[in-house]
Amino acid sequence: MTRRDRTTGLPSAQRGRRAAARAGEDGGFSVQRLTRFGIIGVAVAALLVVVALLAYNWYDSSIAQPGKTVLRVGEEEFSLSYYAARLPEFARAEGATSGLLLTDALLGKLEEEGLVLTAAAERGIVLSDDDVTAAIAVWLGVPLDTSRGSLFDNRYRDELRNSGLSDSHYREQTRAREAETRLREWLREEIGETGALLHLRVVTAATLEEAEALRARIDEGEDMGTIAQVDSLHEASRQNDGLWTTPPALLEAALQDALAGAEEGALLDPVEAGGAFWVIRLETREAAGTYTDRHIAELTELHFEEAIEAARERVTIERDFTTDDANWAIEEAS
Repeated sequence: MTRRDRTTGLPSAQRGRRAAARAGEDGGFSVQRLTRFGIIGVAVAALLVVVALLAYNWYDSSIAQPGKTVLRVGEEEFSLSYYAARLPEFARAEGATSGLLLTDALLGKLEEEGLVLTAAAERGIVLSDDDVTAAIAVWLGVPLDTSRGSLFDNRYRDELRNSGLSDSHYREQTRAREAETRLREWLREEIGETGALLHLRVVTAATLEEAEALRARIDEGEDMGTIAQVDSLHEASRQNDGLWTTPPALLEAALQDALAGAEEGALLDPVEAGGAFWVIRLETREAAGTYTDRHIAELTELHFEEAIEAARERVTIERDFTTDDANWAIEEAS
């Protein structure tokens, strides 16, 4: 090294080139490292997206969609999984296997069950878990004994396998069925054994002209009972000289209106009701007549239908059932 080099301390050209080379190597390594980390980051992010999509699809198909509320009737809710569980049995009962008409009909069935539960609750009929278990035992025709290995336990397990329903779904179906039974019993008790009765003599005809001709024959003195036996279309009275005893509530509205102000013994002009024309004579009224079993059964059915329609008018009914839901239910039930 020359004296000048020693005194100035400046790096030589060779030392400068080595330093530049080292800097270039360090820079290249950093770029490569950053590139590698970037690739790894993108791969990890893509993996996370795939995992998230798989998790979402699993959640949607296994939890979210089955748990979706497809029908709400007041406070009663029906999930898609319950709908799908009920579909096979409903299809067998309806004699169908698929189709939108079938799926819509099942929604209607569940809607009615929701209305039954609502109408029952309005009358204080609310079933506990024990009530449902007892109802299952009655339905299976076995003593109520829930211990493992009991006749109830074995029969119930067989019933679940045969029906394809889970325990919770079977209990939900039983709750609706038992609520209907108890509601009908409540209405039956409310009706009682006695009430208003009308004793009528009736002759029915297919046309107004025929009915007016029959009325004219009666006015001319021909026996109304004989005419009823020979010419009346009304099967319920035909074999009894035209006599028919009925609660007023079981008559069609047009007949009720015609009889509302009639006096005993009055012969009414022909009245159209139920696809026929009626010639009626009001024999007597009873304020507290004794009902027959048939009267009670028909009045119970009438009051039941009225209770359901009244509940329908009071509660909010919401359906959220899409084509995708129907397809999922059909696939799940198959």
